[in-house]
Amino acid sequence: GGPPPPEPGEEFGNNAVAVGNLDNDPSGALKVATGSFSGMLRIYSPNARGYKLEDLVLESALELPILQLEAGRLVADPKRVALAVLHPRRLSVYTLRVSAEGGVLSKAYEHTLDRPACNLCQGPFGGHGAHEFLAVQSMDGSISIFEQDRTQPPRHLSKFLLPGPLAYCAKNDSLLTFNSQLEVDCYRYSSLSSGAAAGGGSSERMTPEWHFTVGEHVHTVLVARVSRSRAASQVDIVVLAERLLIFLKENGAVRDQRRLDYSACCCRAFTPAFTPGGVAPQDQLLIGSRTGSLLIYRDMELLWSARLPSPAASLGFGSFGGQPGLILCHGTDGGLRLCYLGTAQAERVVSAEGKELNYEAMDAEHRKLLGVIRDTSSAAKKEPTDGVTLWAQVPHVCDAKEYPDEPPALTLTLYISHSGAAPLGPVSLAASCAPPLYLNTDAVVIPSLPSGRAGTPVPFTFRTSAEQLPIDLAAYFVASYTAVGGEARCARCAVQLPLSLVAVPIPPVKSPGFKVTLEINRPPPPLRGLFEDLLAAADPAIADAVGASGGAPALSLQYHCGLDSTVLASKNSGKYRIQSNAFEGLWLLTDELLRRLQAYFGSAAGGGGGGGDPPFAVSFQDALPLHEYFEAIDKHLRCRHVTAEIADALEKRAHQFRVVEKRLLVRLKDRNPVPLSNLELLLSGTYDQLMELARGAEAAQQQLTFHATRLSAGTRLLLLLLSLKFGLSRDETATLHAHLSPIVLGAHDQGWEELTYASLTYLLRTALAKPGKEEPVASSSLQTLSRPSDAAKLKKTITLVCDRLSKGMRPREPQGDA
Repeated sequence: GGPPPPEPGEEFGNNAVAVGNLDNDPSGALKVATGSFSGMLRIYSPNARGYKLEDLVLESALELPILQLEAGRLVADPKRVALAVLHPRRLSVYTLRVSAEGGVLSKAYEHTLDRPACNLCQGPFGGHGAHEFLAVQSMDGSISIFEQDRTQPPRHLSKFLLPGPLAYCAKNDSLLTFNSQLEVDCYRYSSLSSGAAAGGGSSERMTPEWHFTVGEHVHTVLVARVSRSRAASQVDIVVLAERLLIFLKENGAVRDQRRLDYSACCCRAFTPAFTPGGVAPQDQLLIGSRTGSLLIYRDMELLWSARLPSPAASLGFGSFGGQPGLILCHGTDGGLRLCYLGTAQAERVVSAEGKELNYEAMDAEHRKLLGVIRDTSSAAKKEPTDGVTLWAQVPHVCDAKEYPDEPPALTLTLYISHSGAAPLGPVSLAASCAPPLYLNTDAVVIPSLPSGRAGTPVPFTFRTSAEQLPIDLAAYFVASYTAVGGEARCARCAVQLPLSLVAVPIPPVKSPGFKVTLEINRPPPPLRGLFEDLLAAADPAIADAVGASGGAPALSLQYHCGLDSTVLASKNSGKYRIQSNAFEGLWLLTDELLRRLQAYFGSAAGGGGGGGDPPFAVSFQDALPLHEYFEAIDKHLRCRHVTAEIADALEKRAHQFRVVEKRLLVRLKDRNPVPLSNLELLLSGTYDQLMELARGAEAAQQQLTFHATRLSAGTRLLLLLLSLKFGLSRDETATLHAHLSPIVLGAHDQGWEELTYASLTYLLRTALAKPGKEEPVASSSLQTLSRPSDAAKLKKTITLVCDRLSKGMRPREPQGDA
């Protein structure tokens, strides 16, 4: 049990709890102090199970918001414990005296803060083992040291935007904090005190002794001895991020790290009550999650996990009421609880003496329990019966245009239903698609979803832009909601948008520049039947020309970006030729034709035909279009180089503009007029160059986007042709997709070429390695990826992959040593 809940509207911070012998009781009994943003300070003395009114020692209104509480040796007498209270503009230290009438709070000293405070830490700064001092971090990134009633001038932190957690490491006498670049910084206390003594405090920014990049938001930084392999004199710096637990050495090197499968919110180190003789005490970690779980770690090993009534904002550990090993949990709802691990002992033991044992009933119950355990521990997890279901109704034709220049639009209806007994709370719907497709509204919130199988319709309107070639017609919908039990769930739905959204039929085009030919093992169905939905909204003359006699049936499409693509069907054999005036224009029509053929014949490859016919199959017998594909790679890499060169020139001109501007401002502010020495002309010329380079950078970025789309379409086409030519299975095709990725991102530091070269090299050494010649890649041999000067190595690697596939080798998972 715990004290009654706080007053309505009363809120608490994450550091608003302090545990210690605040009244300096000779028995060493611990007290618990809590402070709220309303300024209420409460001190409890838990003595027995269940909260009693006598447990509340003190309740005082300090009239100022309480940001953080700390207990330590903060007064002149090093044997006495005092309580530090941090307000936004004030730091107060109190001593507590408890009598039969209650608690009395006495102010030992107080400091007025020049800057708004955020948090503080305590420790024997400078090696003063007998006394503990306070360090306060302000909202604008300065550290102020308070040595009891003395104050040092504040020092500013480097790389500061928002304040982070603050901790003190007594091993190397340094302060640890977290900066806005997602790094943990270490500042020596000697640099703080020496800078303050020199009088340069408020203007100079401190330089950290070392920093470590975390890459995530950090909740807690603390110092403890949690590693088994560390000596008794060594400590670990524990960094708890959103989903990462890191142990650092005193010099900032990583000792160990672990990726968490939950979102952490708070952490506290504690020393177990039992430690084997002759072994240095090893701390353990208490970690609270946002889902309300409490987890205990020894080193990186998870020892225990339990569920709390509410997520913990802060944690503590100690002996209360003579009971050691109690865990203090201060919840986000303001509740204060003392918990312990394990199960309570039964107060009454029922004796079974004199009762006849029914062995048949015991055996039947044993079999029933075994069945329950088997069903619970089975790998196939049953889906909840009260879930949300999504399905979509996709029209085959686009919406009618209100004016001629309006971009094509298609409105589909997404249905969402809930199978639970009671209505469901707010449900968030999110939709996504690949450019050039876009949505006017990609997120919808349904306040209340009624129960029942009848779906609630939600319209989504997709539009297409004429500035880019479409490469993917898939649309994805995700519904996020919270179940009745508080569990976060989601439902997903994927649909294929119609081809009419991105292309329109045109009269047949007879001058192809690029082509591929597919063969099927069945009589070819007519093109008019395959693309019936597309021709339904087309010009009747074009639709009639597709099925006209006298020549091979042909269907030509024109994308809204201007490219055209044509499919021709052979009259005498099961062959289809796809041709286009651009290499990237082949992909979408080829993929659409293959999908429609598989739907027409009832199943994909592997489905058997009736009457003893072989399964439907599609093959590609011609040479792979590697020359055209390599040309797309070269142009994309060349465009990356041009974009990088323009960015470098733009950075240099911007630096020159700032330098000239500063010099010109200095001369303009001078009381004595001095000649400008043509600085105004240099400033104007630099500005014109800046604008010209900016326009060039914008044009280069557009070209890079164009060639990235072209390369993505070519990669998708090559992967499809490899699968058809060499008869790859679904798993083998997925492995090839993972290493030769069709997703071309516009990252500046690591681009598609170097990433693809590294992944294909790994593929050749492992999954496509020759039998007995697997080469495991050691971590020490990994090199930093950088933009290559040309694509010769990448093209050679792609050719080698195709060559090994042609020799019958298939992507496979590397065998282990077991």
